[in-house]
Amino acid sequence: MADTTDVRPWRTLTGGSATGADAYIVPFDKSGACTGERTAEAVVEAAAHATDVFLFSHGWNNDWAAATGRYDDFIARFLETGHRWWNPPGRDYRPLLAGVFWPSTALVAPGERGPVIAGSPPGPATTAALAEELSPTDAARLTELAGPERIDRDEARELAELLAPVLADGTDELRPGSPARPDPADLVDAWRGLPPERPAGGPPPRPGGFIEDDGPGAPAAPGTAGGPGEFAARFDPRQIIRLATVLLMKDRAGRVGGHGVALLLRSLLDAPSGARIHLVGHSYGAKVVLSALCDGPAPGRKVESVLLLQPALSALCFARDVDGTGRPGGYRPAPERSEQPVLTTFSRHDVPLTEVFHLAVRRRSDLGEVVIAGAPPSRYAALGGYGPQGVDGESVTVDPREPPEQYPLGPGPRIVAVKADEVISGHGDVANPATAWALLSQVMGAGSTGDG
Repeated sequence: MADTTDVRPWRTLTGGSATGADAYIVPFDKSGACTGERTAEAVVEAAAHATDVFLFSHGWNNDWAAATGRYDDFIARFLETGHRWWNPPGRDYRPLLAGVFWPSTALVAPGERGPVIAGSPPGPATTAALAEELSPTDAARLTELAGPERIDRDEARELAELLAPVLADGTDELRPGSPARPDPADLVDAWRGLPPERPAGGPPPRPGGFIEDDGPGAPAAPGTAGGPGEFAARFDPRQIIRLATVLLMKDRAGRVGGHGVALLLRSLLDAPSGARIHLVGHSYGAKVVLSALCDGPAPGRKVESVLLLQPALSALCFARDVDGTGRPGGYRPAPERSEQPVLTTFSRHDVPLTEVFHLAVRRRSDLGEVVIAGAPPSRYAALGGYGPQGVDGESVTVDPREPPEQYPLGPGPRIVAVKADEVISGHGDVANPATAWALLSQVMGAGSTGDG
């Protein structure tokens, strides 16, 4: 291993039993390549002296300040909770933290605090992530089509032709095979169902990991203005560009996880120290950590726990049969690669994942990463909005626990879904006492759970 003496932690923790523990930030580029190899090596080296390693991933639209701020907030809550409810720890406990940093700020325009569905005129700042995947000529035309407030069906079809190669309808990064382009006509039909924008005005949007929960840039509820005829004739290019970027960033999260973070995770699992590994992901960060966990053959040993906070994933990602053909969800192996059941939250207050996600992710490969009866509005419904689907007998839904009551993390259902309506008020509301207690419950139960 290379010399890492000049690599310093991002910060050193203070607080109860975690005092003196190091926290690192490991960066990755959009292809999944680690751009901080020496830091990654330092993490693996430091894991030799730890009992518990926490590997976190932020979601969409988190620049350096937002990502580290989110990590700071969550860690502070976790330390406070541990100091109150697990002090001193009931076992040898020497934590190490590693946060993933990946390029997820595709939609940040000057003055924007988060990726809103609308709210600022489209232009280079809002088309940049898509344009960089195109030739200069096609990128210029993309910017032209994104300019007007409305475009007609022929222009929408042209936009679909430009974006189809970027929105490759391939199998997930975890499966072999070459991506296939989505049918432009199918894209146009999907865009007909996009909701109208809310009027401008109101409070500024709050930073989030997927799209905004509320504010002037949030979408209106589907069907609240206009009608199918109106949307069939005129399309809002801003909605199209922004929701197309939802797909682009979704794929990027999987690529970062499956191509890059997976290598770091395997190195940690292969380390002779045998430290317990805890995975934590918010929004598209859930896709990052699950892609890392499910990439390739099962690792030599399991991670200890997986905590998914408002995951921006298909509700069928763990299903045994997503479409009636026997095809399993892309992350079905995850529960069996974790000692503890996967713990995942969902909330009806998460507007992006209850009202928008299923409108944006409409490719065949998005189905199960596919028909859902009951509450979900679409077969493309989000895990963080409606909880796991297609896992009858393998999942249990519970209300949020309050200290000192712990979650059911022993033998039994391999997925524990937390109906978090009362404790998670929006997509970005994931650094709070309830989520900190969920993680602490996993840490306290480490070593005494699993199905063998």
